[in-house]
Amino acid sequence: MTDVTIRGIDDEVYSKFAAEAKKNGKSIGELTTEVMRAFVDRDAPRSYKIQNIDTITVSKSDLDSMDGMVSFANIDELEFMSDVDWQTFKEKVESITNIDKVVIPPSLSKLQVLSRSKNIDAVVQRK
Repeated sequence: MTDVTIRGIDDEVYSKFAAEAKKNGKSIGELTTEVMRAFVDRDAPRSYKIQNIDTITVSKSDLDSMDGMVSFANIDELEFMSDVDWQTFKEKVESITNIDKVVIPPSLSKLQVLSRSKNIDAVVQRK
């Protein structure tokens, strides 16, 4: 933790902030850290994890429905439908980890998929 002195804070704003911290059972430092973290992370892309399932089939619309990138992990069989193209894949798939079998459409190359993958037993390209 860093000790910080902040000058020039409006007295009324500080009083309300301190009261809010007390109301929530937090120190002013804890609440300040939360506010700073929220401010810094506000534009950070969201990341989602899909994991620990047997089988999933993912379409372009599934990926497009997410407002951030998706990581897939610990899945027996992960299949990307024919409508998933490279542009969508690279914008929406963050990583593929610990998958027994990844089934991909002809629109994706094995190397494109493997560039985002780790610990994959097999990549099968559908015809």
